[in-house]
Amino acid sequence: MKIKKKFNILSNNLSALINYHRRKTVLGNPPSFIWIEPTNNCNLKCIMCPTGTGKIDVKKGFMDYTLYKRIIDETKEYTSAVTLAISGESLLHPEFFKMIEYASSNGVKILLNTNATLLTREKSRLLLDSGISEISFAFDGLKKGTYEKARVGADFEKTLDNILYFLRLKKEKRRKLPYAILSILELELEDYSEMEKADFLRLFDGLIDEIRSREVSTWGSTFKDTDTFSFRDNSNVYGPCSRLWSTACIAWDGDVVPCVYNANHEYVIGNIKNNRLMDIWNNEKMFRLRESMINGDYLNISPLCENCIVLGTPPIFGIPSGIRLSLADAITNVTGYGFERLALSIANRLRNGSFTAKTISE
Repeated sequence: MKIKKKFNILSNNLSALINYHRRKTVLGNPPSFIWIEPTNNCNLKCIMCPTGTGKIDVKKGFMDYTLYKRIIDETKEYTSAVTLAISGESLLHPEFFKMIEYASSNGVKILLNTNATLLTREKSRLLLDSGISEISFAFDGLKKGTYEKARVGADFEKTLDNILYFLRLKKEKRRKLPYAILSILELELEDYSEMEKADFLRLFDGLIDEIRSREVSTWGSTFKDTDTFSFRDNSNVYGPCSRLWSTACIAWDGDVVPCVYNANHEYVIGNIKNNRLMDIWNNEKMFRLRESMINGDYLNISPLCENCIVLGTPPIFGIPSGIRLSLADAITNVTGYGFERLALSIANRLRNGSFTAKTISE
């Protein structure tokens, strides 16, 4: 990424923060962090995911590669990072590696969240050569029983072997990127001892960049009444939701939705096939949603926002939860990935270790 673009993106994120605090509803700053959904199909039936639990009613499909290229071409000047995942397993997309290569060749960082069950030896090699910047392996359980109870349809040993093979291959090839994270949700399905935890973490010594423990989300109100797994009941609301000032989400069929939790396209702002993203970013539906967030009557427009983890997380030094993601990404462009670890560490010190994510091993 060119130096000029790095600082433009940082400037745009600072503008987003200023616009948020000034409660502006029509924005001059573009969204610099974008989620794109290659597919909403998945090969697992995870208990904490609306796709896995059969709560997705919208049509399933795969994003057309031509449409994807159009999105990258349109947004590459102001987009810092694209996470290729929303409510499906992206490795199912037949042109997934082409997607990464096209974005990275146009100066856009690609981030991936994957369950790693489909990460074969061949796909590991393709992924390392694709130009991907960051990969987060969702591996929710330190023991076989916990993991397979959460990730229904996955095999603990096989998936663990897939991840370790990729990490060893990365080390063998002496690749600095992708920055590799093992992400473990705090589902509290089964207890484990400190010795079991240490034995598990030791498997990744010298291989992983970071292992994170993460608070589980209810996908807005989707799982707010569940007793299947543990999650934080958001008794406080720290609105408005700043993601509406900083980030954009594009589903596989081109629908633009307010955030990743709109897996059922509950509130569609527009469609990228019909309009440019910057036109959608400030259209009437987005204006009304931002205004409702400011007024506090947003549940009349978007009931899904009830109990949302983003709205339920307090700001730090005046920086709200939603903008922290895009702003941290912008700063990382300049300083490197060490900043993310430092920011997480500071956040947990300020919150007495109760921040939504924490580094438990490096």
